[in-house]
Amino acid sequence: MKYFGTDGIRGKFGGSHVNGEFFTKLAQVIGEFFSEKISKKNLSVCMGRDTRSSGVELCDALCAGFPGETRVLNCGILPTPAIAEATIFSDSDVGIAVTASHNPGSDNGIKIFNGRGEKLTVKDEMRIEQMLDHWQLRRTSAVKVVDFHREAEANYGDKFRNFPLAGALAGKIIVLDSANGATHAVAKKIFSDLGICVMQIGCSPDGENINENCGSEHPENLAAITKKNGAFAGIANDGDGDRAVIFDENGDRVDGDVLMGTIAVHMARRGELPNGKIVATIQSNLGLDKYLESVGIGVIRCDVGDRNVYQGMLENDCYFGGENSGHLIFRKFSPIGDGITAALYALLLVVEKNARLSKLKTNIALFPQKSFNVSVSERIPLEKIRGLGDDIERERAKLPTPGRIVARYSGTEPKLRVFVEAGSEKSVDHAWGNLQKSILDRMNENDISAHIS
Repeated sequence: MKYFGTDGIRGKFGGSHVNGEFFTKLAQVIGEFFSEKISKKNLSVCMGRDTRSSGVELCDALCAGFPGETRVLNCGILPTPAIAEATIFSDSDVGIAVTASHNPGSDNGIKIFNGRGEKLTVKDEMRIEQMLDHWQLRRTSAVKVVDFHREAEANYGDKFRNFPLAGALAGKIIVLDSANGATHAVAKKIFSDLGICVMQIGCSPDGENINENCGSEHPENLAAITKKNGAFAGIANDGDGDRAVIFDENGDRVDGDVLMGTIAVHMARRGELPNGKIVATIQSNLGLDKYLESVGIGVIRCDVGDRNVYQGMLENDCYFGGENSGHLIFRKFSPIGDGITAALYALLLVVEKNARLSKLKTNIALFPQKSFNVSVSERIPLEKIRGLGDDIERERAKLPTPGRIVARYSGTEPKLRVFVEAGSEKSVDHAWGNLQKSILDRMNENDISAHIS
């Protein structure tokens, strides 16, 4: 894909794909695309953003591009899942979140939803890319109707009022890191309304400091504060609030696959997995499959990205799925990952088990797994890098069964992500070391600038 990654379009603000002119052109294409797709001329758009100051300019640029008959509901600063919710409940045709998620504040981007709050399919994104490449930017007047959606934040909070945690954690301390991002205002209120005592950090956005030494990408401070204060749990959101990383009372991270597996079993016992299956990506540990199969739950694998998880859930009629990075989708709650919902489900799990989060790690034996990232000057398809495929296959053949090597480019950054997994830690370490050298050598031989990052 030329513009879209695994989760929308993103990059350096002011770069070729994230600037005012490109976003105006994109808005014109989005208008044309949805008008054709749903056979409707006058569209309604529900739009919001994270806390990046560049979001103001990009939202204005989008509004300038939409046809004059478009009605825009501006939600202001709001988590991405809340924007998807607002799109549904306002009966809008299109939803847009201007965000670069967990990327640094110098970046920005866009996520696009249909009227059901669902992210676009790969087929839809490919069609939009084709249109963009042949589109001549039109000079248009500003959108005629732009209203501020004053109820969007309150409506999102209302959906949690009857969450079965109400009062169950009264007096318990939860440390909440909002990444100086889109959940900085709404999250604390949601948790507090459920009777939880909240210590909040990462809640002072200045337009530039989103994800800066805080949030899901930098949770070290959260972990230390959680342990120091004897908190029940620590929760780190990313910049746009569509995922959560959970820490136990000791300040240790709860592995994403352990959390997914334990939640899946809990949901099955409550009758919330009617077909006995969940969806996980290729990144999830093979130990997850082994554990869930032992209790009669199947795992369906898909490519990376919560959009792909959701499509897999629809195709297989599953009600729970996610990524071990913290994107968890509870289909009856939302069509996309929601960090607040994920955190509340994790807390509900331990409350109903009358346990501590630290006890979850004893449930699932994960296979040894080791990963590394290679920053690259350009994302050349791996099959076109001479010798690399043979090197990977050679290392894969040495691994005990079951064992695997996954090498894929990031959909949001110029990086090659590689991980090795097998039942033997020694075999994993050996392959991990060999692959780092091999990949750098092959990149160099093919005139691709690369370094381990």
